[in-house]
Amino acid sequence: MKKSITQKTVKTIGGVEKTVESVEKDVVAAMKPLQKTVLKRFPTFFALLVTFGVAITFLAFERIVADVNFIDERPWLMLSIGIGVLTITGTLYRKLG
Repeated sequence: MKKSITQKTVKTIGGVEKTVESVEKDVVAAMKPLQKTVLKRFPTFFALLVTFGVAITFLAFERIVADVNFIDERPWLMLSIGIGVLTITGTLYRKLG
């Protein structure tokens, strides 16, 4: 009895897994052309959006640092913190692959 229930459960789970995989493939296949066409139709718009995002991020960092008087008054400390952060992230990048 238990073996029969286990076999039916495994069979049902296998069927569900195949269905989910099939739906996932169909969704990816349906979305891929749409994504490509949007990027191909508006490349300048996306480039401007990326440029704006990067610029506004750098401006925000600059204003945050300007608000912290201790760091703003010590450019050598600011440089040291920046180099330290780059060193740590580079080391992590190398260790994580």
